[in-house]
Amino acid sequence: MVRAMREAAIRTRLMARPRLTYLFWECTLRCNLKCRHCGSSCGDRPLPGELGTHQVLEVFDTIIEDFDASRMSLSITGGEPLLRPDLEEISLKASRAGMIVGMVTNGVLATSSRTRDLVESGMSVASVSLDGMEAEHDAVRGDGTFRKTLAGIAALHEGGLRAVEIITCVRPANLASLPELEALVRSLGIRSWRLITIDRMGRARAPESQDTWLEPNDVVRLLDFIADRRRRAEGHPDALDVRFSCGGYLGPKYELAVRPGDGQCFAGICSASLLHDGAVSACPSLPRDWVQGTVLEERFSTIWMERFKPHRQTDWRRTGPCSDCSWFRVCLGGGLHERLVQPDSFCWLKRQER
Repeated sequence: MVRAMREAAIRTRLMARPRLTYLFWECTLRCNLKCRHCGSSCGDRPLPGELGTHQVLEVFDTIIEDFDASRMSLSITGGEPLLRPDLEEISLKASRAGMIVGMVTNGVLATSSRTRDLVESGMSVASVSLDGMEAEHDAVRGDGTFRKTLAGIAALHEGGLRAVEIITCVRPANLASLPELEALVRSLGIRSWRLITIDRMGRARAPESQDTWLEPNDVVRLLDFIADRRRRAEGHPDALDVRFSCGGYLGPKYELAVRPGDGQCFAGICSASLLHDGAVSACPSLPRDWVQGTVLEERFSTIWMERFKPHRQTDWRRTGPCSDCSWFRVCLGGGLHERLVQPDSFCWLKRQER
């Protein structure tokens, strides 16, 4: 409880004096796959208005001028980042300014030669989606994608990147096989495995995708699994780092048992997003009506300093299940994207009720 209160105090101070340290670049909403649980509803073509290379470089020039890039991490998301032929050029711009550069990819298009090019551009981290063993992964990402993803992971892992992380979207269909998947992740030589739940947005909101949502019993099983693995890893610096995703407060039993102390939401406080069309948001998972401006009209830093006030206030969040909750001073209203996209089920304490 004391540590959780300390974390909440840090976030409260940062709300008063925000500091951009984590930047998302949603480089495209085009994807080579059509995953059943895609929160962005990505398609096989770029959407109108996608920023070109010159536009992106100009925006990054202003960010490097206006912020301390040496204290920032850049996470390149999509869509599928590897579909952009200028990925290396943008990565080089960011890494030369001192940013830690990484990407989130489905891994299918990763090759040894492309990985070498990315490493030469300064990219150091890749997060790859692996959503179960073969039948489970292919059921949501497409036939044959499991083996292609494993080949991509090998190319990234052996290509000189500093770290390769596996991300698994946990759903009822793959929950029981997590120990088997854990063994596979270990066999690949991976040191970091992040388990996340599926938010009810994009294609995952469709009726035919409701079987990907976890029920309360499932949530408890998942958190118990992660807590057990983290307990086993204590005192073993080379152990696989298994952790839960970021988001809202998980409660006293799990908050510090399933992830490090920085797991709660910092959207608009320490993080911001440049979206595919130049719109600026606090997090790429937020609904589009929470976009705060566009770099086509204003400087990125102006939007960050002047338009993000709703993210840095908590009074408006003390409504609904938060209105009389004794944990509010620790939780501060939950993970912002969860609260906005699934207002009927954003509270993690209630999602554990059986």
